[in-house]
Amino acid sequence: AMSLKFDDFVSSNYLKTYAFIGLSLSIGVIVLQRKSKSKYPDKSLIRSERSLLHDKYSTSKIPSDINVIVIGSGMSGLSCAAVLARLGKKVVVLEQHPDVAGGGTHTFDLKGYHFDSGLHYTVPWSIPIFALTCGKKPKEVCQFTVMGEPNDDTVDKVYLHTISGSKVEPFCMRYKEKHLKELYAMFPSEKNALDKFMKVSNDAMDFVKVFLAMRLLPSWLQDFAWKYLVPSRLVKAASCTASELLPTLTSNKKLISLLSSMWIDTGARPDRASFMLTASVFRGVSMEGGCYPQGGAEAMARELVPVIESYGGRVLIRAAVKHISVNKISGRVDGVVMDDSSNTFIPCKEAVVSSAGYVNTYKHLIVDQAIKSQFGIPNELAVPQSAGFVMCNIGIAASADEIDATNTNTWHIPTHHDGDSFQALAAFFQDPLGGEALDRMPVFITFPSLKDKNWSSKHPNKTSCQMLVMAEYQWFEAYKGDTDKDRLQGYEELKQLWLSRCLEVFYFYFPKTRGKVELADLSTPLSIERYLRSEKGAAVGIDVTPERFTDPAIRSQLDICSKIPGLYLTGQDTVLCGVTLCQLAGVITAFRMTGLWAATKILATSILLGD
Repeated sequence: AMSLKFDDFVSSNYLKTYAFIGLSLSIGVIVLQRKSKSKYPDKSLIRSERSLLHDKYSTSKIPSDINVIVIGSGMSGLSCAAVLARLGKKVVVLEQHPDVAGGGTHTFDLKGYHFDSGLHYTVPWSIPIFALTCGKKPKEVCQFTVMGEPNDDTVDKVYLHTISGSKVEPFCMRYKEKHLKELYAMFPSEKNALDKFMKVSNDAMDFVKVFLAMRLLPSWLQDFAWKYLVPSRLVKAASCTASELLPTLTSNKKLISLLSSMWIDTGARPDRASFMLTASVFRGVSMEGGCYPQGGAEAMARELVPVIESYGGRVLIRAAVKHISVNKISGRVDGVVMDDSSNTFIPCKEAVVSSAGYVNTYKHLIVDQAIKSQFGIPNELAVPQSAGFVMCNIGIAASADEIDATNTNTWHIPTHHDGDSFQALAAFFQDPLGGEALDRMPVFITFPSLKDKNWSSKHPNKTSCQMLVMAEYQWFEAYKGDTDKDRLQGYEELKQLWLSRCLEVFYFYFPKTRGKVELADLSTPLSIERYLRSEKGAAVGIDVTPERFTDPAIRSQLDICSKIPGLYLTGQDTVLCGVTLCQLAGVITAFRMTGLWAATKILATSILLGD
């Protein structure tokens, strides 16, 4: 592994993306020079990092004269709040989680082992976004370490496992796409197909940039730009799935399986997700490097909370919102009603921002059906919620060297003898507990303790591992019970069955861990629904199908600016899934709320700051 150097980042495609977004705003940014680190105007709430994310809600902690209330403390909510705070707004962030702020970036401990709730790795976008949101220089914000094996740069190992076969050699995805030569050599007769894939995947990644830039524009201008300005080839790359597009490039099923192998990162199956995402994760992660925050995933939230608090705001946990209040006279959002014993009303002067997702916002938080009918807002969209995950948390009483574990990710992708992974995938989703686990179950394996050097240095003889398996909510829904804490009989037995299948795959790749596993715990989409309040345990909110990105009506319904005055949305439903893109979603929401000149101020003082 290596530290991510800012000089390397400057030459990357990510900075080009920010230049593209800046141009879309038509902003002439003047580089401003500063002589010292930025200083916050008020340090009264700056306290120990240990307590920073654990400020429990009480009415006495609610500031007066709140400008904006943000619901949810994930990266989108905190990033939006931080930008608004830097623009002089007093912002209160309300987080329902009982223990910690940070949304999907929070971590948890089980029997002495450390695990991530949602962030398993990311890409270096976070560095300039933190600089932007916090008003600091890039070298002053939360830093990241690039994953990989020493002297090899391998970040991801993809195993195309043949049914009833032995362990195969992995295809190694290397930093800065150093594996491309090997990819072409592996399929010598498919050069033409690979050339076409490189071109269409470039279009797919360009679509991502266009989509982000579009979200900065007013909705009426978005419609015009999509219709008349966006090249059709970019839209085409997002208008189909990998299972639809890749067979038009090649008939080699093994190659198709490899090019779509990292689909778990998209939050949807490759026969459901937009090819735009499937291609972006296969190429984008290795282009820029899979990386992880130094100090652990919670370092990301710890970077943002002080900014909000230093401008008079607050970030509170155990602060569940019952519903968003809409003034019956003005028809404008004027605050929130808390889900506490007194149904406390918290007013705000300007707006409420929901980072709770589209369905949570309109189905559960906007309770007046007449208001939704007035503005033509449906509770749910034509595109459903995404699938969730079964996550297996494993604690191993051994060092990484003892069990041959490295700071890389392992992808177990079952295939048929002809190399086709889509048949195996269909069989798994039709009968997830049928057949042999190795032959059916696609799995992503990662080691949180190896990514968090601070933790591993303090616990050299402990290794934590997490396994992710995409899972439908319906597989577990019958065991939900009447409340979030109640589970019906048979749920624990079902979890044990899933756990045994996960461990079967785990021991196949890491046989030296046998007899050293001290902890094996499993969560399901019901766990996601309970702790993250995600409707139906959806891992990435609204499903990432082609229609979500290309259907004008759905794009409009997921726009940042709600039709209800004073209500705004942020998060993965408004832009794209992924922790870093949620950061950017928060920034875009703040820009849409405050307008061109406020955005110019933030961009001018943050994005182009030199050393």
